[in-house]
Amino acid sequence: PDGRLVGGAADAVAAGMLEQHREIRELNEAVVELSRRVEEGTTLVQGLKGRIEGLQTSLERARQQAYQAELAHATTEKDLRRTEEQTLVSSRRLASHETELRDVEDKLAEASEEEADVKAQLDDVRDELMTSKEGLDVAEAAVSSCLERVAAQQALVTEQKVRAARAREQASGLRTTVARLARSVDELAVRIRRLQDELLEGARAAGQSGGVLFAARDRLSTAVAYARQREQEMTEARRRFEEARSALGEREARLRELRARVSKLSEGRTQREIQVQKLKLALEHLLEGVREKFRGLDLRRVIGDYHALPAVDEAHRARASELQGLLDRMGPVNLDAVKEYEETEKRFTFYATQRADLEAALADLAKAIEQMDRQSRKLFKETFESVNVKFQAIFPRMFRGGEARLQLTNPDDLLETGVEILAQPPGKKLGNIELMSGGEKALTAVSLIFAMFQHRPSPFCVLDEVDAPLDEANVARYNEAIRSMTDKSQFILITHIKRTMQSVDVLYGVTMQEPGVSKLVSVKINDAAPRGASAVA
Repeated sequence: PDGRLVGGAADAVAAGMLEQHREIRELNEAVVELSRRVEEGTTLVQGLKGRIEGLQTSLERARQQAYQAELAHATTEKDLRRTEEQTLVSSRRLASHETELRDVEDKLAEASEEEADVKAQLDDVRDELMTSKEGLDVAEAAVSSCLERVAAQQALVTEQKVRAARAREQASGLRTTVARLARSVDELAVRIRRLQDELLEGARAAGQSGGVLFAARDRLSTAVAYARQREQEMTEARRRFEEARSALGEREARLRELRARVSKLSEGRTQREIQVQKLKLALEHLLEGVREKFRGLDLRRVIGDYHALPAVDEAHRARASELQGLLDRMGPVNLDAVKEYEETEKRFTFYATQRADLEAALADLAKAIEQMDRQSRKLFKETFESVNVKFQAIFPRMFRGGEARLQLTNPDDLLETGVEILAQPPGKKLGNIELMSGGEKALTAVSLIFAMFQHRPSPFCVLDEVDAPLDEANVARYNEAIRSMTDKSQFILITHIKRTMQSVDVLYGVTMQEPGVSKLVSVKINDAAPRGASAVA
């Protein structure tokens, strides 16, 4: 009545195939679930790797900070005055290191717990995989028996084999994934052990740093005690030094007094010695005078007789004065007076003649100097006026405008006057050359040189890098001015300016083809260059 049709015998083979389909579908779902869980485990492992890398970075930072602490400690040993401050800084850094180490230990504990969870999950995955393998083996056995019993459904069995092979491949991939996860877990365990070793090394280094800091504190306290002891000794030594200095000052004062007395006594002795020498000289002079006046009379022989005579009265003194006056008026007897007179007369005549000749020569020289001064004034005035006119003409050509002139500083005295250059380039005020720029000064000086050269040309003219401070436009005008004067003189230019080199007739240069061997090279720029052309070296 409900529409069902029942008939025929039950087919065990078809029922077995349906059961196999159901088992395969369940296996596929289990494989999908296992793949999802494997992916979750992989993601978790990657996260753990990232956290481990962060922990390694923190550990490296801690190592770096520990290294900085060691450097700070080394600096503390070198400088005892700053030990306390650096010790505090090292203590703070050590505390921060310990805090970071505790953080790293906490993070490692968390990583260990997460690793245990991952391992438990991996164990569950392995158990489920083993169950799947067992179910797969049962399914393979059932499929084999079905192949033996049912030949008519070969195609369907083949299809089921293909599906079973695909399931085996997926299972193999899962096995590979699980193996890779196991290797990753082993690597993580190795890295965790390495991190634990590094943490132990960091703790050991921190302990060593603490020991070094304690040793530094001990040395610091010892150094402070030693410094205080030395300071007390220095205070005592300074007190003794001050006492010795005051005693030395008193002794130096006494020594200065003694030296002053010795100096006064020495001066008195020197004065007395000088007086004795004066008396000796006066005595000798007196004896010599008596000897000359009284024809070799030795006063020392007759001084006794003089004292033996009776005392001299006023009459004897008057007679002696009278006789002395007569002797003084007569003077000494000179037998060579006539000869000396003749010689003196000859010398007088000779010197009188020489004086007359010198006076005549001085008069001639004064006339010559006066004539030379007149000629110099005339030539200077003519030359100045000529050069000034030519300078006023050349300057506008060189500057393409403007004006310039020469001015005497003292027109009333042409022989002592100076010459000022007043120039006004285009667009500027008239002023002294000292107010101009470097290039303007150079071009003004070139204009003055060319003006003097045009006033009195010479066969040769050598210009040594005169165009160095000029720009290209002024170099062109400079070359044109030189070219306009090459018909009367030959110009030799020393330059490094290419434009000047291009405008010459013959170019000379020095080259070094071999190291240390110079060679002169000449190039004729202008084949039709006339005789007396300009050259450049």
